[in-house]
Amino acid sequence: MLILMKLESRVAAALAASLWVGVTGCSSDEDGGLDLSQYGVTWTIEGSPEHGKFANGDWWVVGPVTITGITPDFLGRHHGWESNPADIVAQGFDARIADFDESRVPSLPHEASAGVSIVKGISLDPLDDDECRPCMKTAAVLTVLAAPPPDGGATAFRPPYFGSDKPLYSTGDLQTELLPTMGPVGEPPTLEDVHDDFRRVQLDHKTNWTGRPLHPEDNMPDYGSSIASRNAAGALRLMLDDSVDDKMDALIAYVQTGIDIHHMAAGGVLWPPGGGHGEGRKLPVTLAAVLLDDEEMKSAASSSTREIYGENGGMYFSQAADAVLFGQTLNSEESYWTNLVHDTGSRTIVDPYEIIDGGHRPGGSYQFCCTSLPWKSTATALEVMPELIEVWNHQAFFDYVNRWVSFGAWTQPDPCAPPSGVCASSNNDGAACTSASEPNPCTGEEAYCDLTVSWDTEYGVSYGPDGAGGCILDTDASDGTGRFPQLHGASTDDGHYGSAFADAMWEAYVGP
Repeated sequence: MLILMKLESRVAAALAASLWVGVTGCSSDEDGGLDLSQYGVTWTIEGSPEHGKFANGDWWVVGPVTITGITPDFLGRHHGWESNPADIVAQGFDARIADFDESRVPSLPHEASAGVSIVKGISLDPLDDDECRPCMKTAAVLTVLAAPPPDGGATAFRPPYFGSDKPLYSTGDLQTELLPTMGPVGEPPTLEDVHDDFRRVQLDHKTNWTGRPLHPEDNMPDYGSSIASRNAAGALRLMLDDSVDDKMDALIAYVQTGIDIHHMAAGGVLWPPGGGHGEGRKLPVTLAAVLLDDEEMKSAASSSTREIYGENGGMYFSQAADAVLFGQTLNSEESYWTNLVHDTGSRTIVDPYEIIDGGHRPGGSYQFCCTSLPWKSTATALEVMPELIEVWNHQAFFDYVNRWVSFGAWTQPDPCAPPSGVCASSNNDGAACTSASEPNPCTGEEAYCDLTVSWDTEYGVSYGPDGAGGCILDTDASDGTGRFPQLHGASTDDGHYGSAFADAMWEAYVGP
């Protein structure tokens, strides 16, 4: 009872604070209707239905109800809303986002039955900016229930906004004793920062890169690599030695994100490997599953495939190399060599011979910019809370991160002959070079080895496929053996979208 009183007190305090800053509230209009407001969105509801707030601060109302208005008004192309979003492609929130379908926005007044989530978006100004990314300012959720939730919502998570399944998870089931109590290192975000990062709905159900503009600016980062870095830092902050009482608001917001992502995945949403777009979603699900001790959620995360979460498919164990290698996109031999020479197609392509790291250049491109360091941050959170590792269930992920941090790119041994070319934009244009020697022997600030000149005459002759499932072998060791011998060990523990806080936690609690 004491714990419940403390939790109710915290929720009441949070509600009072949010009312003070004007982001949420309720009132009765002149006609006796009910106005519920949050984050600049107001739902106007006929009559005086019972209503309240979930533990994360989102509104619930007992239905069925008649919604007579939702502001800002839907303008036909902007400020859209949906009832129970359930499509992973089509959306009714903003016409500047791919696959806009105006018919997905119900007309008003709208009869909302129990068991629906009314998700309202506010489009990002200026509304005539068709190049926006993101294109949404914020989003908020009103949930219609058949009956009031337990404790008036004070101990209930908001039901998932996506799809028709609306289970009520309880904050009372949180196994908070499992959270580590690590001493802080580096410059961790504040618990208020973490709460602010996750308190608004993570509108993330539009699959792959076309979903990026849907991510509301005030709610979440737009790019997956940034989402991954933020999610890892948030999880690590919850694992520091603050009291559970102090962590609770941030913890509830974070676990709510995991609940939403889990039910999106169950409803068919995918965040597959694809540059950095699909990263970061598996960690909140894993943490929520363990802390709620929810077997269905644990099983779904543990058995998830490479098509569901980017971290499941960005690396793989190669028997040929006896190592875990980088590569997200599976494709043909010709696609691989075309990418290597012409830099067209997937820049995360798997080496078809499974000997070296994939991508346009090992240690570069998306391996460097958008995946390796976000994975390191995620692995840090998993490593400092061992209960998460079994649910994560992907040993290759940890093996890859450890290799990247301690060694870098993997390009040796490699028997495949490199493409040949000539120096261009250099002080010695026309000098012979190969991918194995690039950028040497080309000299000058803009110099590069132009491999395209030999494509028509040498591809399939002196380099490329041997016609029997293997590669043409390298018989000239003057520039080293293989396609990229100079890149073996390149970019060690380097890249973009990392987290200085996560790096400090790795150094203190994970690394050798």
